[in-house]
Amino acid sequence: MKIIILSVGKPKEKNFSALADKYFRRIGPYVKLGLEFVSEAKDTDPARKVEREGRDILRKIRERDFVVTLDERGRETDSVSFAEWFSETVNRTEGRIIFVIGGSYGLSGEVKNRGDHSLSLSGMTMPHEMCHVFLLEQIYRACTILKGVEYHH
Repeated sequence: MKIIILSVGKPKEKNFSALADKYFRRIGPYVKLGLEFVSEAKDTDPARKVEREGRDILRKIRERDFVVTLDERGRETDSVSFAEWFSETVNRTEGRIIFVIGGSYGLSGEVKNRGDHSLSLSGMTMPHEMCHVFLLEQIYRACTILKGVEYHH
């Protein structure tokens, strides 16, 4: 089973990147995790920008993949419930699990429609660089909860 975090644009802020790398390395002993990126579309029109990014995202998704879109209107959960959901999803999914982080204007309707689950990390909008860190930390936290490792209190 492989987990992929697929994002529009690579994190540019070095402090966010360092923190994301820290959690990425910590997850390694628990699950196979990959990071993939599509380029941020160069367009001044937000709707065209989102559509172009959406097409690039969809090209990276396979038919058997279980797609989790990150959206402020998605399902909110606490860490323990997320860990339980994560475990169930890993155990029942034949393809990869792909967490999709949109660009500055979010995800296209086509990407949202392709999603099998919509997850909210917060009701508030946050930069996708922060979203990377938060998602990676929660995946790490879920792994430690499931393995009984002391991290989550």
